[in-house]
Amino acid sequence: MREGRRFRHGARGTDTALEHLARADAVLAAVPSGEEDFAVWYERGENHYRRARVLAEAGRFDEALPEAESAIAAHEEGGERGELPRAEAVRVAALIEGNGLDRAAAALTRLTAASARCRQAGHPQAADVLDALRQELRSR
Repeated sequence: MREGRRFRHGARGTDTALEHLARADAVLAAVPSGEEDFAVWYERGENHYRRARVLAEAGRFDEALPEAESAIAAHEEGGERGELPRAEAVRVAALIEGNGLDRAAAALTRLTAASARCRQAGHPQAADVLDALRQELRSR
């Protein structure tokens, strides 16, 4: 969520990125159900994650947060395999919430729960990343 990117690419770049993601959503919608070798939950989650990042970089935080939350939900569908991408989506949601929307308390709550979940799932490094962001937000 660096300011420089927003100004370098502008609204046209944001619109182009969102158009690409809409096409990616359409491709995913066309994938036959029951495909064993294709994790639709992951790809759907990544599309939401990327859309959240694009919107956040454009300063459209009110739109970015629901996309990050959709990414979290989609990755949760992956069960154990979805824990790490879910943790990353939580990290981005907390950044949007804490930095973009100035809702630090909500971001801290989100990070605390996600860190505990990562530790319970056996991902201490992911929990450490979430804890470091929580500490950074708390110290402001």
